[in-house]
Amino acid sequence: MAFGKKAAAAVIAVAPEVGPLGVFVDGVVKDVLTRALGPGDRVPLEIFFNYALFSLCICLCIFTASRIISPRLFKGAMSHLKPFEVKIWHTNMVTFLPTFAVTFFALPAILKYDADRYTFIAPASAETLKGTGMSLGYMTWDLLVLIFDAKDQMAAYGGVTPYVLFLFHHTFSIAAWPYAVSAGRCVYFVNYFLVSEVTNFNMSLRWYLTKTNREGGSLYFWNGILWIPLFFLVRVAVIPNLVDRYLNSDWSALGANETWAARLLLPVPVGLNLYWFGLIITTAVRFLITGSEGGHSEATEGARGRAKSRKKAD
Repeated sequence: MAFGKKAAAAVIAVAPEVGPLGVFVDGVVKDVLTRALGPGDRVPLEIFFNYALFSLCICLCIFTASRIISPRLFKGAMSHLKPFEVKIWHTNMVTFLPTFAVTFFALPAILKYDADRYTFIAPASAETLKGTGMSLGYMTWDLLVLIFDAKDQMAAYGGVTPYVLFLFHHTFSIAAWPYAVSAGRCVYFVNYFLVSEVTNFNMSLRWYLTKTNREGGSLYFWNGILWIPLFFLVRVAVIPNLVDRYLNSDWSALGANETWAARLLLPVPVGLNLYWFGLIITTAVRFLITGSEGGHSEATEGARGRAKSRKKAD
């Protein structure tokens, strides 16, 4: 895959290593890459795909384990769920994976990054390649779930708009990141997009607390309160730095197609993070004022319930 003549100057700064699925899978990945792209040294891509496949396997294991264990471990909590929510329960268990696995690799990658501030060309570390593989393995799984279970996933995400945003987010990431990290393009940005996965934990936990009627509990309250500063620090506070690098880095170092892709795609996660942060703040303020995310206080809901009861009695 060539994005321009300058793409031939891709930087390789990692050594070969045995992947998490063993030498057999390593050999298959290397053979497939050779057949698809021709002979050559593609260690970064090999590492990426080894960890992407590993991530897909873990997603399948988590989903399967949840189907077996959750009905026994959370029998009471799941008993009142709608049939489609039971299905979402198992798919959402997988969303905890990037919180830990991707952050485990992405945080060291950020700390070790030492390229010039205003350059788009820098080698991806082994940690970046592994983190990207783990992240995109999960996104591939989640994208398949979104596509093949569109109606129920749309209901779970809260409507058409969030659903479509996740579709675009996953698709663009899967299309662009493998090239970026293997060719050593815009790696600094990818590192920060990867580490932002840590906020998935609060989002996923919130869904389970909501569906098990824990909205009035202290765990729900503190999960939401802690989610706000974590989301802000990881996804929003870094935006001025990312914008500065985006505007002032040496664009001439990129090929024509690379420039087009970077100008179009790099702002997308920034815009999505601002949009999601706005939703989080709006929901949090509504909950603190009314005691309900729907915008109605518990007293109001109680009054409505009593009114309905009187109508039925009449």
